[in-house]
Amino acid sequence: MASEIHTFVTGWPVEHSRSPLIHRHWIKIYGLSGDYEKLPCSELEFPKFLKDLPKSIYRGGNVTIPHKEAAFQQVTVVHPTAKALGAVNTLWQEGDVLHGDNTDGYGFLANLDDRAKGWDGADRQQRGALVLGAGGAARAIIYALLERGFNSVTIANRTLERAEKLADKFGPKCQAADLKQLSKQTYDCALVVNTTSVGMDGKSLVLDLTSFSTQTVVNDIVYTPLLTPLLKQAKTLGLQTVDGLGMLLHQAVPGFERWYGVRPAVDEELRGILLRDLGEGWKRSGTYFLGLTGSIGMGKSTTAQMFRDAGIPVHDSDATVHHLYSGEAAPLIEEAFAGTVRDGVVDRVKLGQQVVGNDVAMKKLEAIIHPLVRREELAFRGRVKQEKAPLAILDIPLLFETKSETRVDGILVVTAPADVQQERVLAREGMSVVKFDAIMKRQYPDVKKRKQADYIIDTSQGLEAAQQEVLGIIKEISKMQETDRANNNA
Repeated sequence: MASEIHTFVTGWPVEHSRSPLIHRHWIKIYGLSGDYEKLPCSELEFPKFLKDLPKSIYRGGNVTIPHKEAAFQQVTVVHPTAKALGAVNTLWQEGDVLHGDNTDGYGFLANLDDRAKGWDGADRQQRGALVLGAGGAARAIIYALLERGFNSVTIANRTLERAEKLADKFGPKCQAADLKQLSKQTYDCALVVNTTSVGMDGKSLVLDLTSFSTQTVVNDIVYTPLLTPLLKQAKTLGLQTVDGLGMLLHQAVPGFERWYGVRPAVDEELRGILLRDLGEGWKRSGTYFLGLTGSIGMGKSTTAQMFRDAGIPVHDSDATVHHLYSGEAAPLIEEAFAGTVRDGVVDRVKLGQQVVGNDVAMKKLEAIIHPLVRREELAFRGRVKQEKAPLAILDIPLLFETKSETRVDGILVVTAPADVQQERVLAREGMSVVKFDAIMKRQYPDVKKRKQADYIIDTSQGLEAAQQEVLGIIKEISKMQETDRANNNA
C-alpha cells in the first residue's frame, strides 16, 4: 500500500473551512491514502507551527485568514504569484524546504473559464473590468486579470484612499473609483467582480447595475449565500452571472496536485457536494434529494415504497446491489471470493459466509460494490433533474457509515425500538443472533442517527401512521421550495 499523505488547512478560526470536503472527496475518488485535516492555530502560535512543519507528518497544506501574510514572511521559497501578492495560501515541502504560493487568482480565473466561456475575449479585455473592494481577495483578482491580458481594471472601494493605494501598486492599467459614486454614472465594462462581504446577509446590495451593459459578466466571490443580491439583480437585468463557489473549488486544484501527484477534476459531483453542505443543492438543481437510511430491520424498504406510491422517484441501493449481483458485479465478486457465484448470480448466503464478521473481506467487497452503486445513483440523479422532479429519495443503507451526508440535502431516519428491530430481523430466513450482532457492530448507532436526522419516522407505530408521516414530509419540503421561489421572485 502507498504511504499515507497527510495535509491540512490552518487558520484562526478554521472550523468554518470547507476545504476538507473538497480534498477528502478527491482522496477518496482517486483511491489515495491519507487525510486532509483542520488545524486551528492562533496568530501567536503560527510562527512555531511553520517552524515545526518539516518535522511533522504533513506534506503540506492550506493557509487561511489571518495567516496568509505571516506565511509569506516565513516560508523559505516564495513562488512568483505569492511574491506579487505578499500572501501565501498553499504550502508544500520539498525535502526540508518549505515552499509557498498563492492559488486564489488561479481559482478565480478557472471558475470564470468554466462557468462563462469567452468571458476574456480580446474585445472584452479592451473593455476592461471593475473590481469592487480593495482587500486581499481584490489583490489576487486584479493580479490575475492583468496576467490574463485585461487592459484596464477599475478598483472601486467605499474608502477611496484604499482603492488609490491598490491602483498605484499595480500600475497604469489600474485606476481607483469611489464605490458610493459609481452607480450614479453610466459604466461600460466586460466584467464586474465583487470581492467585498456586502451581500452576505442576503439583503444588502453593493452596487446598482441598472446602467451597465447587458454584455457585462457579473461575478461575486461570496458563496454564502450562493445567489447574492448583486447576482440576483444581474439575473433580473439579463446579465450573465457566475457565483463564487467555483473559485473555492478551483483554487484547491494546484495544492492537491503538488501534495498527491494527481491533478483533480472540478466537476458537477464535487460542486453538488459543496452545494448540499451549504444547504443550496436543491435550490440550484430544482430537486431536493432526501437521504433515506436506518439500521437493519427498521422498515427502510417499506418506507421507500410509500414514497414511490406517493409518486416520488426512489433510488434503492439494495435493489441496485441485487441487480449488480446478477450482472456485472458477479464475475468481480467470484474473482475476489471464489465459490460465491452460481450460474452467473451471486449466492448471498455463500458470500455472507465469507464476509460477515471479517472486516478485511467486507472492505474488499465494498470496494467492488460501492463504486458501481454510486455510478447508478449518479445516473438516477441526472434523470430526475432532467425530469425536474421537485423531490427524490436516495435510499442509502449505510449513509452515515460511508460518510455520505454531503450527498443529500436532508436526511430521513427510519427507526423502531430495539426489541421490535431484533424481532423483525431474526424472523428473516438464514438470520441468527450471531449474524445480527455482527451486522449491528458495523452500523452507526440508531440514537446517533436520530440526532443527525432532519426527519424521523418511527415505523413501530403501524403502516397508516408511517404513511401519514411520509405525506407530511413531502408536504413540508414542497412548502419550503415554494417559499424559496417566492423569496427569489420578490
